[in-house]
Amino acid sequence: MTTRVAHGVATDLVRASVVVAPGVSELRTLPLPEIDEDAGLLRVEGAGVCGTDVGNYFRDTEPRILGHENVGRVVALGRRAAERWGIEEGARVAVEEYLPCGHCAVCRTTDYRLCAATDSRAGGTRFGSTPVTVEPALWGGYSQYLYLHPRTVLHRIPEDMDAHLAAMTLPVANGYEWAVIEGRAGPGRTIVVIGPGQQGLACVYAAKAAGADQVIVLGLGRDARRLELAREYGAAVVVDVDEQDPVAVVEKVTGGAGADLVLDTARGDATTIGWGVEMVARRGQILISTATDVVDGMAMKALQWKVASIRGVRGHSNSAVAWAITTLSRPDTPLAAMSTHVFGLDEVDQAIRATGGQMGDDVVHVTVDPWHGAPLATLSADPIGAS
Repeated sequence: MTTRVAHGVATDLVRASVVVAPGVSELRTLPLPEIDEDAGLLRVEGAGVCGTDVGNYFRDTEPRILGHENVGRVVALGRRAAERWGIEEGARVAVEEYLPCGHCAVCRTTDYRLCAATDSRAGGTRFGSTPVTVEPALWGGYSQYLYLHPRTVLHRIPEDMDAHLAAMTLPVANGYEWAVIEGRAGPGRTIVVIGPGQQGLACVYAAKAAGADQVIVLGLGRDARRLELAREYGAAVVVDVDEQDPVAVVEKVTGGAGADLVLDTARGDATTIGWGVEMVARRGQILISTATDVVDGMAMKALQWKVASIRGVRGHSNSAVAWAITTLSRPDTPLAAMSTHVFGLDEVDQAIRATGGQMGDDVVHVTVDPWHGAPLATLSADPIGAS
């Protein structure tokens, strides 16, 4: 690819924050890749920090660029990629983390997130998980530029949409996917959300937007600000589980009927799932978006007698992402209050620790802005161009 010059400085190098050991990141300079006819290049405007990033940060041993909730502007675009994605160079987009194969059975449905090609645990490729040793290295959003693989799934976003709000697209989409599409939240239904994190709050907002009669949210004492947001998003009852018995509260609020849907976005362990089994209604369902590997000591008889179900959920469908973009792009969206902190590339360690609860109780959603604090000479929105 031909090197372009911006403000007198060659733009063929990229600054990125690379995880080099568990709990350790460092700034590195990496080369911009050549962009062929099937691929593209994104100038990252914002990358959301997810709980998955927190887990990977303290677990990773293979160097990689984290960040899979990415938005920005396409600055290089191959001809075939432009035709496939239906966009032009200069388009602003939100990028899903998945790189599905596009032809297997699940890819021909709305479940392309379940494609084996997206499973990084089994050697699949996805944004925010692929090591820098896999060319062209720019697989994560904690970088000034992101390589757009030919199998990228992206969505156009409005020109005037705030990048830090747009970076919440995927967690908000998860909330809609789990509460409404999978959980069937709607009129006449009572919902319990365990865990008022960014995705739990998105579940609250989505459930109320779908017309759910009543939403109850469970959190810890340190979640006071998040529980306030839950009320703002329509929760009728919030429960500090450090002070109250959540099962007793749900029983009282529902007159003993229980909740039609329990969404565990917190721990997915014996405690939270146990609450779910006790508080779910007859023929209700418990959905788990995070879980421990082994859960011992579970009393499951109540689940059988209630003819209730329990199953896992993860990720988002195409339609859920579209809903999130529409919701977040509204000028008066109350979800803006979830965007609480922005960090630069040299502050990725702080960004991840803040999301993990190590830097105060007022953190909800954190965005990494790769250009925040960057030297002026490296700032350029000029298209780089495809080779």
